[in-house]
Amino acid sequence: MAGMSRCPVDTSVLELPLLRDHHSHISLYAALEGCPSISGLAKDEAMRLLRSLPQDRLSIVLGWYSARVGFTPEDLASLPPVVVVNSSLHGMLLSPGARDQLRGTAPEFVEKHADLRWRESNIATVLALYGRLSSLTPVKLRAYMERLAALGVGLAEDMLILDEQALTVIQDSPWGCDLRCWADPGAFQAFSPRSQQAVAGFKLFLDGALAMRTAALSEPYLQGGEGILLYSDEALRERLAGLSRLDKPVAIHAIGGRAIGQAVAVLEMLGRDGLRLPSIRLEHVQFIDEAQARRAKELGVTLCMQPNFSVESRDYADRLPASHLRYLNPFRMLIDRAGFRPGRDLLFGSDGMPHGAQVAWQWGLFPLQEGQRLSSEELSQGYGPAAPGERTFRLFVDEERRLVDLRI
Repeated sequence: MAGMSRCPVDTSVLELPLLRDHHSHISLYAALEGCPSISGLAKDEAMRLLRSLPQDRLSIVLGWYSARVGFTPEDLASLPPVVVVNSSLHGMLLSPGARDQLRGTAPEFVEKHADLRWRESNIATVLALYGRLSSLTPVKLRAYMERLAALGVGLAEDMLILDEQALTVIQDSPWGCDLRCWADPGAFQAFSPRSQQAVAGFKLFLDGALAMRTAALSEPYLQGGEGILLYSDEALRERLAGLSRLDKPVAIHAIGGRAIGQAVAVLEMLGRDGLRLPSIRLEHVQFIDEAQARRAKELGVTLCMQPNFSVESRDYADRLPASHLRYLNPFRMLIDRAGFRPGRDLLFGSDGMPHGAQVAWQWGLFPLQEGQRLSSEELSQGYGPAAPGERTFRLFVDEERRLVDLRI
């Protein structure tokens, strides 16, 4: 028919229901909706954008990728009041004007934001501050959910709700019954009984992020250092033992091998002590090895991972040892040898970096490392449908060119 596009003969078409993203940060990303971004800009372009920001109020700018663009103290001194947020969310830069504006309401943040250990130990507080400065509204939430749908995502879990106000906005929205929200244990204590009941579970961080070289690797980074473990084994055991009394699931952020090993060892310790949690998820586990995977499987742990993070075998070649580039996101080992099953005890999400089906299928079907490869069926199972009867979208897979395109 005239006007209809035709697929090349070497392109296959997948029609899928809108997906369920098992790991995102809906309240934060929706609150930040509309903030300018320097993602993909060269330094001179980024500086022009930053210098054009208002002089009379604080701005938040997203998309800073520290491995590609660096800013000197002199650069920052030339800017209006601005917080420049790293693409990982685990790092930021403050211009002098921003420090002045925040000193009255967030003095500890201003004083210690450049301290890696403080920042990682207080990441929930840092993210809540971003959200408070931007403010989640029903209008922003609706706009963000519509944008997700355009990317093939119908629902997503909020792995760290900003605060009780943000939880209320989500609860009162059309997605209130379906968007699972996880909370920092400290923030949870201040919630009302109604809000506490609405929380799906607790989120803990054991290490940092690759972008900041704070994820706790089993080998040193190329620049030196092995990242940061945020708990001692005993402190983690005490924290999990305390949470077990609240009878909610726990999700544990653990990227590097040392953090994953600590999580598994402490969970085994809790089991020997007769302490049980309703369920445990390990989030990211990008460098899990086979021995750790088998122990996690034995414990009944669910892994929640991000197929889109397989791109980091390329993007973090400047900092990761060769072994880590090869064994990042070892999906084939987890499925074929350790026995994890997509959609059962192996779930997929995006962390919002970025959202969407296209990037997940792109790096799942066509990764750099063979051990990262997933089939389309495994990807579909690991995400799962947002809800029965949801609208569908199409992915166009060009095997010859190793490219995936999306159309709603």
